[in-house]
Amino acid sequence: MATIIAIDVSVSMMRDIKIKDTKESFTLLQLAIHGVNVLLDYLAVHSKHEFVAVVTFSSSCETLCTFTRDYDHIKAKISQLDFKTNTNYNAAILGINSLVHHEWSNSVMCQVIIITDGHCYEGLRKPEMYPFKCPEKLVVIPLDQKPSIYKNIYDTNELPKDIGTITPPESPLSPSSVAKLFEKFAQETYIPYHTVLRCGNLKSDVQLIPPLTTHKRVNDFEIITCKAGNELNIIGFMESSKLECPATLSRHLVLPRKSSDDCTENGELSSKVPSFCVLLHGALKVENMVAFCQLDTNWFGIFVSWSDNKKKSNLMLISLEPGANAIPWLGDLRSLSLSSVIINQEPDELQPTKTADKRSYNQSQLVWIKEAGLQADIQKILRQARKMPDKIQSFYKELNRIRKAAIAYSFTDLLVNIADLLDIECTNLPGNTHPDCALQLTHAAGELRKPNAMDSKVTILPLDTSYR
Repeated sequence: MATIIAIDVSVSMMRDIKIKDTKESFTLLQLAIHGVNVLLDYLAVHSKHEFVAVVTFSSSCETLCTFTRDYDHIKAKISQLDFKTNTNYNAAILGINSLVHHEWSNSVMCQVIIITDGHCYEGLRKPEMYPFKCPEKLVVIPLDQKPSIYKNIYDTNELPKDIGTITPPESPLSPSSVAKLFEKFAQETYIPYHTVLRCGNLKSDVQLIPPLTTHKRVNDFEIITCKAGNELNIIGFMESSKLECPATLSRHLVLPRKSSDDCTENGELSSKVPSFCVLLHGALKVENMVAFCQLDTNWFGIFVSWSDNKKKSNLMLISLEPGANAIPWLGDLRSLSLSSVIINQEPDELQPTKTADKRSYNQSQLVWIKEAGLQADIQKILRQARKMPDKIQSFYKELNRIRKAAIAYSFTDLLVNIADLLDIECTNLPGNTHPDCALQLTHAAGELRKPNAMDSKVTILPLDTSYR
């Protein structure tokens, strides 16, 4: 789970707070920065893999730091904050929605912390407030020297539509009370997710980052709640090539959990004890396979060896959509098993897999799961373009197939890009090319840019030239 910290830098945060029995005074913004530093110090020790982003808002919202694990960089950035205009909570919500959509996606759950003054009790309850587009856990921390009059009016710290809560620090407001609040919040929120990875008689204590949260799915006549148990039981293995790209809910880094004691029960150093988690990662990487695990009664996940570059790889857990048919082309995942009963069966009968039949290239519908499939289709029309006029009919047939598929997928930008490619191809034609080739390429590019090219019922026809 990523964390977004939104800091109010409006004029109201300039208010000075005098510390009782001392001559010291702090502005609300200084107290906010102090609280964020306490939170970052806690994450650096207990949850150093947490991604944190910081935005500032007043009448508009600005991204101060995108998602990063460099907490020192964040501290340096927030130490240079300055005051701006009035507070606009809608601007903060729009800025957070844009940041999450740009960096992750709207399906990624985020922890949102808004630090502002006491007027949030009323401001965040207005009917015209924009909703958060991503699943979030919102906590609003109001910094006010005395209980706000709005708090007494609403008599609750719960925000409408269950979007979050307002959690004020203890009175009187001071750096110590703010630090205490942020430390308590961090201890209750950033709890390590420890579980046991098991495969038959082999097991290993592991930690998931970010934690695996409870998932709710609303169907037509029921609400399905999926909650992972205390163990992640591996129920089968499969080649990576047969998995393709299934729909997923979340991704989690799987790390071996170090023992709290330096020595095990047998007196061995914990660092010298072989780890099944490391063994599984190495095996999946070398054999190019994945491991299926059962998270709940009707909820499954996949262990994969994921690499962001050629030198480093990690063991990842990918949670699937709830249901036994989360991967339709594999069938019922409950058929996967490590039982000795199926050892004598034929390899093809061990588990449901994709058939070995290869689809015809001239299928009626185009399916672009990976970039390679789309590139192959575009390269095909470019090859046929170079062979015109002999391949005019084949060129326009494939061009219309790709155009209609792009319209069906709402991938309309592809049409303009193909038109640009055809113009480039026309420019690079050799001098001995048939004149009809350049005419047809220019005609096709122009037709793709017309508004009626977005209509799937329209068919682009070849240009009638004197060469035909």
